[in-house]
Amino acid sequence: MTKKNGSYNNLIDLCLKMLEGQEYAGNAKAQFSRIMTDYFFEVEKNANRNMELFLENIEPPSFLDGLKSIFDISIDDLKAYVQGSSFNDSISGRIMLSQPYLKAFHPHHAPSFNKLPEDVRFELMDAVKEKNAAIISAFEKMLVDRDADRKRKVMTLVALILKNIHLKSGAPFNKLSRPAEEIISATFHNTDEVFTASQKQIADLQDDTKIKQMIKTFFMVKQFKDITGISEMFKEELERYRKRTIIARS
Repeated sequence: MTKKNGSYNNLIDLCLKMLEGQEYAGNAKAQFSRIMTDYFFEVEKNANRNMELFLENIEPPSFLDGLKSIFDISIDDLKAYVQGSSFNDSISGRIMLSQPYLKAFHPHHAPSFNKLPEDVRFELMDAVKEKNAAIISAFEKMLVDRDADRKRKVMTLVALILKNIHLKSGAPFNKLSRPAEEIISATFHNTDEVFTASQKQIADLQDDTKIKQMIKTFFMVKQFKDITGISEMFKEELERYRKRTIIARS
């Protein structure tokens, strides 16, 4: 997965996808290792085989012992692990100051932090600090997202899906003749209820007629294929939040 604007916003989705496979089910340590290699340090892993082996051989933290899901992680334990006892001992420091990393990303210098030119050292120090902060921020957001998945109302869910469609597709919004909340509540049932992903709620939110009505109201679409395409995006987003809600409430 790729990062956007220096942050990692899709950690919860990666975790949910992992939990669908038997390889990672019930093993928080395996989940954590994959997150580190395939998410936070994906670019580094893909640099060469030495970096891939180096990352794969990093031992997961002991505070994960006994945990079945990465969602059960303690944010305080995670912060202590990421920050370490010193700059060099932080998780990003251990990786980005290592010989494999320096050979891969600073090949024209000796693979030793202390032997790097001063400007390169300062640049690397900033990169380590930023990466550590981004990792902590991503886990904090994941836990906030998980809590929101437990409490989100149907109204908020529909509005969020429409916003995500706008961001992902670039489809421009229409100018509405009345408040969005009124339109949503007039289209779907019981929008003030908490979304629990019940069969009744899903059946209502998957209604093709209602979805297409929403699309035509909220977005500037001229062709039938555009309505169909955005309707499919609506259903895909709904399915994503259905899975998130079921796991968050389990």
